[in-house]
Amino acid sequence: MSIQNSPHNHSGFFQDRNGNRSSTRLKTFLSAVTALLIALLSVFVDEISITESLPIIITLLAFSSGVKSFQYFLESKFNKEGHE
Repeated sequence: MSIQNSPHNHSGFFQDRNGNRSSTRLKTFLSAVTALLIALLSVFVDEISITESLPIIITLLAFSSGVKSFQYFLESKFNKEGHE
C-alpha cells in the first residue's frame, strides 16, 4: 500500500482534499498575513499611519476571503450543472 493511498493520509494546510497543492490557499494565507503585518506596523511604527494603511489592509483582507469564496461558488456552480 502506497503512502498516497493510505487511509491515514491527510491533506496538508496548503493542499486540497485530494492532496494536490493549492495555490489559492497559499495566496489567501499570504494576503491575510501581509494585512496583519501592515496593521501591526501601522500601530508600532510612527511613520506609517493607520489611515494611510487602512485601504491596503481592507483590500488584502477582501482578497483573502473573496478568492476562496469565489472558488467555492464556481465549483458548486459547475458541479450542479454537471449533475443536471
